Amino acid sequence: MNNTDLAMLVLRISVGVVIAMHGFMKLGWVGKGGSPAGTAGWFDSYLGLRPGLFWAWVSILAESLGGTLVALGLFGPFPAAAVAADLVVVTIVAHVPKGFWSGNGGWEFPVPLAAGAFAVALVGNGQYSLDGILGLAYPDTLVGLWWIAMVIGAVLALILHAIFAPKAAAKTA
Repeated sequence: MNNTDLAMLVLRISVGVVIAMHGFMKLGWVGKGGSPAGTAGWFDSYLGLRPGLFWAWVSILAESLGGTLVALGLFGPFPAAAVAADLVVVTIVAHVPKGFWSGNGGWEFPVPLAAGAFAVALVGNGQYSLDGILGLAYPDTLVGLWWIAMVIGAVLALILHAIFAPKAAAKTA
């Protein structure tokens, strides 16, 4: 028994299920619910990620579909890299300004999830995965291009946030 494969199974399931549920919540399927339109409005007005509907669907798909595929161990590094990119952006734009503690909406919770997704994307799904069962492997060139696309998407989202995010009102002395 390979402990690395077992460790990747535990990591994939824990990160994938949590992220998938968060995406399902944005679809209104679980938890307190939500909707793509509500998520889009929040992205557009509060986060400055415009157009909000586009970025909402990017996030919803990365989290719901990406998280599900990470948990299943299907399609190698692609869904895990999408989840990591999504979490890096949301951590920087929505959680870092609120401080460390998750109770205040801080970055305590999303950073370990992003790190877990990043680790899965780098190491692979392991043998205890649908990829392992099906014998699927992915060419390094395709994986490299996907990483480039994820980095470009994350940088673009951060630039849009810097341009369009509402600025804090200036305090007068």
